[in-house]
Amino acid sequence: MENNRAIASKLNQIAALLQEQGVQFKPAAYRKAATAIGELDKDIALYGDEKELKKLSGIGDAIAKKIIEFLETGEMEFLVLLQKEQGGISADLMDIEGLGPKRVRQLQSELGITTVAQLINAAKQGKLQGLELWDEIMEKKVLENAARVDERIKRFPREEAKDDVELLLETLQKVQKVQRCEVAGSFRREKETVGDIDILLVTTAPEEVSDAIAALKIVRDIAVKGDKKISFDLHNGLRVDVRLVKADQWGAALMYFTGSKEHNIAVRRVAMKKGWKLNEYGLFDGEEVVASKEENDIYEALGLNYFEPNNRIGSL
Repeated sequence: MENNRAIASKLNQIAALLQEQGVQFKPAAYRKAATAIGELDKDIALYGDEKELKKLSGIGDAIAKKIIEFLETGEMEFLVLLQKEQGGISADLMDIEGLGPKRVRQLQSELGITTVAQLINAAKQGKLQGLELWDEIMEKKVLENAARVDERIKRFPREEAKDDVELLLETLQKVQKVQRCEVAGSFRREKETVGDIDILLVTTAPEEVSDAIAALKIVRDIAVKGDKKISFDLHNGLRVDVRLVKADQWGAALMYFTGSKEHNIAVRRVAMKKGWKLNEYGLFDGEEVVASKEENDIYEALGLNYFEPNNRIGSL
């Protein structure tokens, strides 16, 4: 989920810059919030307002306001000011995992490097090893992480990702105790490009299945691993989020994680008019489950015709 990754990255940058300034306590708070956001199982934009955001672990007033600001403007002014205060430090380079303010400033002043592409080119030419804070191991690590920055912002043509999705589904369906498996997200909606791949599967043994997925040969780097979600990269950098759900929640989860966000909001409004609540776990009348097992059950209960995934836009 692009919003979550972008916000977590910016909060980690704020933490690093504050720590270099010698600010107490705040860096740890920003890192804690970044970790919590990175582990969310849905797009942070769906939490709505500051009140809902503050229910999340590690997010208080100040950080909630910065999240809302990013969702509305695409930027955090506080981070921009910190970067200016510290000599116009490169935002692009600060987005590379393991590359702190001191090394970024060194790259800018000694080699004139300000972009990820320039850093990758310099590393390939062996120019970083001669710098005081660098050695061969550090150069290799930063080169790998710099390449992943480009991967995170890359969108893949749907046709290019199609073979990977088919292989993923075929492989996951062979994992023991996986009962059901399907792709969701923008790929299921047949968008021309995809930023990542969302896959839902049903199992009664989530921890065992999560371990089995982590051991698959197609998995390159694991970002998150738990009994509800496992996120990893494929050989080409395509990020995959596999969500493990219960059989009786399949329809609600598939609808939710297929999107679009605008379509989900529109359907929730129909539910709210009936006094009901709709989320990734089901359609509820108070505590009673109205529908959840299949997508069509939910649309039917709400008096709506079934929407094919490629028609799930804002209006109903």
